Amino acid sequence: MSEITPRAFVLAAGFGTRLSPLTDKLPKPLMPLANRPLLAWILDKLERAGIQDLAINLHHLGEMIPPVLEGEKSWNIQICWSREDTILGTGGALVKMRSFVQDGTFFLVNGDIFSTVDLGSVLEFHRSHGFAATMVVRPLPVNSDFTPLRRDSSGRLVEFKGIQVKTTGQVEPCMFCGIHVLEPRILDYLPEHGFSCVNDQGYSGMMKDGLKIGAFMYHGPWFDMGTPSRYLDASVALLSGQISLPGFDAPKNGVLVDPGARVSADAEIGPNVSIGSGCHVPAGAVVRSSILLPDTHVASDDILDCCIVSPDTVIRTRP
Repeated sequence: MSEITPRAFVLAAGFGTRLSPLTDKLPKPLMPLANRPLLAWILDKLERAGIQDLAINLHHLGEMIPPVLEGEKSWNIQICWSREDTILGTGGALVKMRSFVQDGTFFLVNGDIFSTVDLGSVLEFHRSHGFAATMVVRPLPVNSDFTPLRRDSSGRLVEFKGIQVKTTGQVEPCMFCGIHVLEPRILDYLPEHGFSCVNDQGYSGMMKDGLKIGAFMYHGPWFDMGTPSRYLDASVALLSGQISLPGFDAPKNGVLVDPGARVSADAEIGPNVSIGSGCHVPAGAVVRSSILLPDTHVASDDILDCCIVSPDTVIRTRP
């Protein structure tokens, strides 16, 4: 990590529409992953990278987030909460917190992604190339619904939303992973008031002005928690041991049961199941590759396979 540790900003204000109705009562950053809020895993990553100052923006069910995090664990990070009366977008969120981000390099992280990317390596790449901004990207999957980008052999972003710049060497398609390293000059390209987008206004403006934008290629596991199937895929990957994280050991058979849950020995549980606090799984129930959110009660004749279950909702992610 550089001798100067940057700050970080986590975007946690969104509505989580694609995870509705789960997110009607629980903000997406608090959705449990191996019985911990997703946002807690993100803070773990930031702490390991040496981040000491963090801003988190809030809007949808935002009042729920601070007390949950405070009860989760104690991070060696000073957190500043930015409450938005109306959604300001990724750009507007930064403008509102100008005093927090205007003094030096900082990370901007989506609050709904899960990965093992090494933030220290991203920062070193960004600074060694002198980029004005850097996106973390990964190879673009075939038939992907993510916005296609292109990077060249120098690590520069050379095509973005119809904007193209001169290339060096080979060019490869890629996709954005929800993590940026930004310099304060991004603020020069964002409107002073209202909603704006770092990508649409910030990156587009910088590329048109000839500023160099980096694209750090990441090849490890990555999950966008925006849809039920991707959310469940992340859970299965973590519980099964496909993803290895410091301080977390995959449970036997991938079954993780909160101490506050009641699970009958005559229920069929696993593989790759997380059962939250206050849950009840009686004899006869079958639960496989599923997430049971806190306080979910399962019926004795339920067969839950590849499901996300809350006290009042069952979402089946497979036919």
